[in-house]
Amino acid sequence: MSETATPRPESAQLDCPECHTSITYYDVEDSEYYACPNCHAYFRWSGEETPKVFGNYKDAPKTSPVLPLGILGLLDGALYRVVGLTSRCEANHPQYSWREYQLLQPETGRYVQLAEYDGHWTLIWAASHLDKNREDFKLPDFRIFNKYQSRINWALGEFDWDIESDQSLYVTEYVNPPLLLVQEKRGRESNWYRGRHVAPEELATAFNISRSALPHTEGTGMAEPAPGSRSWPALWTLTGILIAALLLTQLLLAVRTGSPVLSQTIQVEPNTTATAAPGTGRVLVSPSFALDHQTALDIELNATLSNQWLELPVSLVNEQTGRGFEFTKNIEFYSGVEGGESWSEGSREVEAVLSRVPAGRYHLNFYPFTEKGVSPEIKVTVWANPALPSNFFVVLALILLVPGFQLLRRHWHERRRWANSDYNPYATEE
Repeated sequence: MSETATPRPESAQLDCPECHTSITYYDVEDSEYYACPNCHAYFRWSGEETPKVFGNYKDAPKTSPVLPLGILGLLDGALYRVVGLTSRCEANHPQYSWREYQLLQPETGRYVQLAEYDGHWTLIWAASHLDKNREDFKLPDFRIFNKYQSRINWALGEFDWDIESDQSLYVTEYVNPPLLLVQEKRGRESNWYRGRHVAPEELATAFNISRSALPHTEGTGMAEPAPGSRSWPALWTLTGILIAALLLTQLLLAVRTGSPVLSQTIQVEPNTTATAAPGTGRVLVSPSFALDHQTALDIELNATLSNQWLELPVSLVNEQTGRGFEFTKNIEFYSGVEGGESWSEGSREVEAVLSRVPAGRYHLNFYPFTEKGVSPEIKVTVWANPALPSNFFVVLALILLVPGFQLLRRHWHERRRWANSDYNPYATEE
């Protein structure tokens, strides 16, 4: 890879020393190495001496590349022309091959590379001193993805360096999607390159070609961003706002700034008759209260028990329709001292929640069942519109549904990405 900054003449012609095909080249001043698109001879010519042929790329395809030589495209606001193409592979794993297009910016002579692997595209450019301190390209933010020595399979077009010398390069790739860092080492020499993922749709628009003309994407690209990456920050912000609003609403409901619709203490009359069976005392009836709209009710019961138990069937009765809502609560509380330590078991307080109670006038019927001779007091408090935990968790689940789905998509996206790497952090999980 290389980069220049001097404007170049638009184009020139030369003849292939092997098949004499006329070759158009665009970096007139700096290009010295050429791969004939017709016979695939690879030769050097600097404009004066006789061309020197190094060999022939016999494996070069007969079909035209996806981005033909000479085509113009607009990427990142700059106009580029495709002037060369190489097919490369890993020396130790030749089954992993990719294509690198050599792009020349006509006005400045600047070069960038456009790499394609399995339909995934990456724009790569030389790292200059001007952007070494860019916050989005800090090396600690990147993770090593691959290390390899590359081989040239074949080439087309022109180059300003001997591409065959790249076969002595050792390449290390780091990713922080959608960004990429590449280090190329040859002996003690080290060069850095930066890159970013290019979506096929962006590429098709840039070169004014059909999306269907581009290679079909397979798997997950090395620097391909996770689905929904652009909307991810906004989604998290919105989710946080909704959760905060939900918590505030739940807190306001729990505070209960209003008054209960019923607050009454009732006395259980004991059965004093020796022959009376437990629980045969009379029914206790609460005062009436009104509900002006359908609501949920939270009924709190607090009994003055001491080493006693109370079974309490309760019926909420609509005085207009006679409809009843029934439930039963068991209350027991025991305490004492054993081995010098106090202990307690059970609770004097219980509550019941009734949902979707229609508007109307109501009272409570209590049918206490307890030990003979026991007469506890029961404090009854009824709240309308209680903060129901079930409602909270249902709404919370709905709020987290979309971000949860996106998290799952991102997780599997990352697993597919790193499945192509020798540094797969998920390998120990499989």
